[in-house]
Amino acid sequence: MIASSPIIDIQTAKEQEWEVIIIGSGMGGCSAAYQLAKYGRKVLIVEKGLAKMSQHEGVETAEADPNERLKSGKWPTQLTAVIDNRKSEVWAPLGCGAGGSTSLYAAALQRLEPSDFETQPLPSGKSIEWPFSYDELSPYYTEAEALFSVCGTDDPLNNKNKSSLLAPPAMCEADRHYFQEFQAAGLHPYRLHAGIKYENACVECGGHICPRGCKQDANNACLQPALRTGNVFFVEQVETEKLIANKHQIQSIQIKDKNQLQHRLSAKVVILSAGAFFTPVILQNSISKEWPDGLSNKSGLVGKNLMFHAGHHIAFWPRDKYSRQGANKTIALRDYYQLNDKKYGEFQSTGLSSSYGNVVYALQLLFDQSILRHFKILKQFLRIPAYIATKLYGDATVFATIVEDYPYKENCIIADNSTASGMRFEYHKHKELTERTADFKKIICKRLKRLRSVPMGPIHLNYGHPCGTCKSGSNPKYSVIDRNCKSHDIDNLYIADASFMPTSGGTNPSLTVAANALRVADKINLRLDSLPSIRQAISDNT
Repeated sequence: MIASSPIIDIQTAKEQEWEVIIIGSGMGGCSAAYQLAKYGRKVLIVEKGLAKMSQHEGVETAEADPNERLKSGKWPTQLTAVIDNRKSEVWAPLGCGAGGSTSLYAAALQRLEPSDFETQPLPSGKSIEWPFSYDELSPYYTEAEALFSVCGTDDPLNNKNKSSLLAPPAMCEADRHYFQEFQAAGLHPYRLHAGIKYENACVECGGHICPRGCKQDANNACLQPALRTGNVFFVEQVETEKLIANKHQIQSIQIKDKNQLQHRLSAKVVILSAGAFFTPVILQNSISKEWPDGLSNKSGLVGKNLMFHAGHHIAFWPRDKYSRQGANKTIALRDYYQLNDKKYGEFQSTGLSSSYGNVVYALQLLFDQSILRHFKILKQFLRIPAYIATKLYGDATVFATIVEDYPYKENCIIADNSTASGMRFEYHKHKELTERTADFKKIICKRLKRLRSVPMGPIHLNYGHPCGTCKSGSNPKYSVIDRNCKSHDIDNLYIADASFMPTSGGTNPSLTVAANALRVADKINLRLDSLPSIRQAISDNT
């Protein structure tokens, strides 16, 4: 027995021989830990944030105090973004602490389409495909849906993409109205797949930690059960600075505690799950004589091919007055996931109304991306147009388009110690993405012309859906990790977050990240007994 509590200090962690160290406790890290715990593997999770955060209700706000943000499970600093050659500091909707960004997510847990895994032509004239099939991931999708208590109904347009889902609760009266209107327009809506248990008075808790625990985030669905096995342990408030490796194997990870003291930990296998923003930063910072361009970066693709999802939030007014009491995040449709030769994506409920707080937050995000961001004093006056917009929108319900992004090498993550977060991301909105996003909005609004609608602002990039920055693939020249998400270059390094995704697909990535992490953990478990301990490997090398 290591300790009476699974939350241990650094000194205790240093004294142990770990089979697996997982860096980060978001969707991928917690799912992998859960799976490895089932096999009795000795696992340590190292996390930048806290093991336990405060639980409160309310709309996500951009408070600036890093400690207060950490206490509420939010990333402590702004991210530096360079969008279309324009630099800004943005509050990305990222979590930090046990559960990662899932503590803040709205728990939409949708599968990708089987067609997403097939060879896809890109606008550049090249093509891309996943290194494994939908059929290989499908049983792990089913396992993840059960693990996260996903409720919903199947998409009537897809006979293959069948799920074993829990029955969803009744929709609120307003959403029943929209569901019927969508059907009357010839569309094929279905109940959105949501990882929510819908206890009494559930408010679906998008943007903040669920105080009741009915929202199934990675902490309560995976991490807490894993910690209770006695096989998984957790070190909080440590930042992973770099991975130390020879030509073929990680020998230790260098971490820094909250007092800025450095330490080293080691394990047979290291799983990077710091998220698609920060996993490549750790690899880029892991420079050595053997790895002058960063660890596992022979391909030069670490940090490249950054993808988000693009889309619009659209406010729709009902044709009469209807109550919003009950479940509000309930509807999805995929009639335009792919249309002719163009891939669009999904149209779904956000669970939001056009309330004052939500409009203020939306305007703050737009402000941070606009040229007005240099005039910070203007930000406080956003309350005025928010009030006017609320009066204009009235009882509107907000829906969103989710448009697939494509991988481009110039869209990238760059380690940058001059910034508050230690990185910046550079992104160019390609013309084809802007056109597809605008087309999708027009198609939806035209098809639903019986309902009055207003787009809530211009095209937006979803900074909560980064993916693709250490993509998986069969050819080491064109990918960072292989089909099992093991580094092509480093024998005991795996990646289990959204960095692995070769394409973004046209829906929320969370369920795919969870399913793949369960799959990767199975692959690791099969290898662990044949791998030497790090101490033995170092001894053999010397």
